[in-house]
Amino acid sequence: MIAASQAVAPVLVEGLLHDARNPLNALAINLEVLNEKLKDEQGAVDPALEKNLRAMREQVFKADLILRTYAEFLAVGSPAMQSELTLSEVLERALEMLVFEARRRGMKVKADVEKGVAARLDDPGALRFLAYHAVLRALARSEKGGEVQVSLRRAGDQALLRVQDDGGDDEPALPSREAMEALGRARSVEVSVHGGRCELVFKAG
Repeated sequence: MIAASQAVAPVLVEGLLHDARNPLNALAINLEVLNEKLKDEQGAVDPALEKNLRAMREQVFKADLILRTYAEFLAVGSPAMQSELTLSEVLERALEMLVFEARRRGMKVKADVEKGVAARLDDPGALRFLAYHAVLRALARSEKGGEVQVSLRRAGDQALLRVQDDGGDDEPALPSREAMEALGRARSVEVSVHGGRCELVFKAG
């Protein structure tokens, strides 16, 4: 099931990215056309209107950036480029993807991610899945206003990802733990889950 989801997600996201960016490009072009039409005889736009145009440009750029970030995280594009991402970069992108979820739950996420930590794993999709679900599980377990601590460190020939939450012993209504453990066994990643602590040990690259 995990493999099937990983195979389908990039195709769906690539289609979404294409369909969503077309209207964004049209908006960007029409904003510049409108900008030209609003210029006076001296070639200047009223400051109040210029402020509105600038705000719209910024929002179009932000929407485009969000779409590109999601697409990159879900491995849309060249497999060779995807495999070049380090575990540190994958984790940082996973945290970016979950900003809204943390905000929606009124939670704080404290991250201490060592730069340049690589994992010897020949499956970029598995790497993303494990990083994403380790954090998502913690968010799903914690109460509103809680805190999740995420750390990544290299220790000798290992890379240790630790996610700590302040939830109880109950597991969230997600297949995250079972899926992580199954994928870990298949990819030689040690997955240890005990209450609010989730640890993943990778072979460092």
